[in-house]
Amino acid sequence: MPINQKEVTAQLDSQTGEDQGEEEEQPEDENRLEKFTVRLNGQHDLEQRLKDFKAACEAHEKHARRRKRKRYYHLGLVAKLVTETTHDELRRMLENGTYTFHVDAVANKPDELTAILDTMNIAISAHSVERELRLTTGLALEINGECCRVGRLRNNCTVMLARGGVVTLTTDESYRYKGFKEIVYVINLRCYLASVQLGDIVLIGREVRGRVVKTLREALTVMIIDAGLVASYDFIELPRQCHALDPELYPDLYMKDLEMAASMNANYVVLPKIRCKSFLRAVRQTLNSDFNIKLIGMIDFEYVRSNMLDLLGIIKLVDYIWIPDMFNVNCCVYNYIMEDVIPISQCQKKPVIGTVPLERCSDFKRFELHDFLWKVDAIHIQKSPWCNKYPLIVKKLMPIKDYRVGAVQNKMVLKSILTSYQTIVNFIIRTISSIECQAIFLFTTCDTASVALSRIEIYCPVYVMMPLEETDDAETITCKVELARALHLRRNMHPVLYTKDLNECNYSPIEFGVDFMRKKGCLEVGDFVVTLEVGKEDKDNVVIGVGEDVCILRAFYVSPLFACEKFKYGG
Repeated sequence: MPINQKEVTAQLDSQTGEDQGEEEEQPEDENRLEKFTVRLNGQHDLEQRLKDFKAACEAHEKHARRRKRKRYYHLGLVAKLVTETTHDELRRMLENGTYTFHVDAVANKPDELTAILDTMNIAISAHSVERELRLTTGLALEINGECCRVGRLRNNCTVMLARGGVVTLTTDESYRYKGFKEIVYVINLRCYLASVQLGDIVLIGREVRGRVVKTLREALTVMIIDAGLVASYDFIELPRQCHALDPELYPDLYMKDLEMAASMNANYVVLPKIRCKSFLRAVRQTLNSDFNIKLIGMIDFEYVRSNMLDLLGIIKLVDYIWIPDMFNVNCCVYNYIMEDVIPISQCQKKPVIGTVPLERCSDFKRFELHDFLWKVDAIHIQKSPWCNKYPLIVKKLMPIKDYRVGAVQNKMVLKSILTSYQTIVNFIIRTISSIECQAIFLFTTCDTASVALSRIEIYCPVYVMMPLEETDDAETITCKVELARALHLRRNMHPVLYTKDLNECNYSPIEFGVDFMRKKGCLEVGDFVVTLEVGKEDKDNVVIGVGEDVCILRAFYVSPLFACEKFKYGG
């Protein structure tokens, strides 16, 4: 038994009093009590233990308040790679959730394009070795399409075209990468030469305007009316460009580019300045019949609006919509995008990719609460020429608005929401914003159910569990990989592809997801999470439920780990 310190002290005091005799009187009991200290287990006194306990409680409450206040939702990230992109920058982008990469196949020479893709593949391979889960990335190649663009100028520099000067627009391939201010190469000009007439007005880039004064068999001569700067790969607008082409010439404009994209294992092709619906339909039919590639469309909204073209028909033909110049357009085009383009894309379930013009990392604060960012599914980022960095690598999350408040644009939208959604899955999608949960874990055999959860109303991460079973055939594995790649361009969605060797305890997909995210630090004890198991009727048998999507919903708080589970992952 431990020795009571009070008894020992009392015994020493009594012995000292006997040795000194009775010359000194015994102190009073109150004075003697001040000499004694009470200790618990010989480690801390009671008051210090209480202070430590209160400090721990306050720290926990402070952490919980901070975690609750900084509720974030995730946006998909698309990064543009250039020749100056380093291996370390690619690794940092992968670590911070950038899994889709955009490469301009027009503005880079073939050797430069090969070097960029080699650097990207090396970084992805190195990151996959360190990562426990299977990594699914996407490559988007930008092709030229129907556009006319200036070739690369000498030393890739910008030239000044003065008023009254004369410039020759040529189709000679020898000027493809070494144009001058007197003669420049124009991509796709050969297909439009027959439709250009004397006196036509030509727009070169954003500033230069000229009149055609001579038409040759393989070139045009233009006299400059409005002076300005011209850079490499600026767009050229010819008269009647949208409707001047014969449909028989369409394959000549895009077939080589699509074959190059397929040879480089691209998952997406980016088509810039879409104006002509018939040309876009031809590209769409070719992709559906001959290629397994998705189409990202950069629609020329100013042209479509001013000419009252079929916006709905154009949006139906693309898989993704990219808005590259949201903050550099006039007020009319901005309202057209916000009031027409984005609502139609949401109605057609087409994800929207938006570009935020950032040159410094601090510029993010200017756009952090912009209304445009609540309407897009993914953000396109590129290397800043000012600071030579990718601005959104570190701060890729954006704070949410009040998650308890749901806003609709008008009464008809509210009526549509209340009447059109019949299944329990859609009911959960509508009401999940009122639940203050930290994460949603989804296991489904229905692709549309997982994509539906990427709606704007959900402001917490959605982890989509995708186990790769030993019985899966090649088609099933390819389907899961493509779905994971598509979810990377959706807000809030986090696909989790894993094999059986990671699931050592033979957990169900939902249990594995909760346990794995706890191990990664995404969940803490006491967090509120929602789990969804969604099934759909198969061709041969019913997986879960009958007839329509059936959902099993569970909600629980994350419990503490058992003692035996602390060493399960060796951590």
